[in-house]
Amino acid sequence: MKTNLFIVLAFCLLNLPVFGENPELENNSKAIILNDTIVITTVSKDVYICTCKPDTCNPGGEGEIYFQGKYKINAVTEDADSHNCDERFLMQWDLSELPVGIKIVEAKMELVCISFNGDKQGQLLYEYITEPWNADIGFNSKPSTSNEGRVFTKWPTGKQYHHVDITDFVKKWHSNETPNYGLMGYSIDTETTNSALFCSPNFPQKDVRPKLIVIYSAESAVLE
Repeated sequence: MKTNLFIVLAFCLLNLPVFGENPELENNSKAIILNDTIVITTVSKDVYICTCKPDTCNPGGEGEIYFQGKYKINAVTEDADSHNCDERFLMQWDLSELPVGIKIVEAKMELVCISFNGDKQGQLLYEYITEPWNADIGFNSKPSTSNEGRVFTKWPTGKQYHHVDITDFVKKWHSNETPNYGLMGYSIDTETTNSALFCSPNFPQKDVRPKLIVIYSAESAVLE
């Protein structure tokens, strides 16, 4: 009887797990990436500027419209020379809603083009601004920009969305690698009239105002 009891106890001891070890769980443990999306609609400041009225902020559209491109016409009025107008907008996204310690996967600016005029010569261009600026400036006071990582896009179509991938800009701003002074949008290689009109944050219809759609990730360890 004692011999049988000894055999049973020995068998149980041999099958007990070693304290502190669990190879099966360790092998199945892995890190997964949890992606999330946030839609930012808050703009800290913005302004439309042009060479027709170089000392005036928002000289057209009453601050509700961004004009981007070139407008060529042989017309000179008492208060403006519209012979070859360079149209630009500046905007600074408020990134305070982004969580700390995240990794930016993608950031796309979504603008609604309400109208376009031209033959689509040249390209639209976006650069990040490298110095502070005031929202009451005109073209003559425009801040400097960087051509590092500049973003080119095709011309938009009226009554449609215009998407601009500014992932690199947002990464630099969020990590404080580059101060967030915002971005400037204008055009290059445009010798004819090509003017895109975008809804600004002050546009009366809320659902067509600019959006910044940011996809970000946070790494989390889980057991499966």
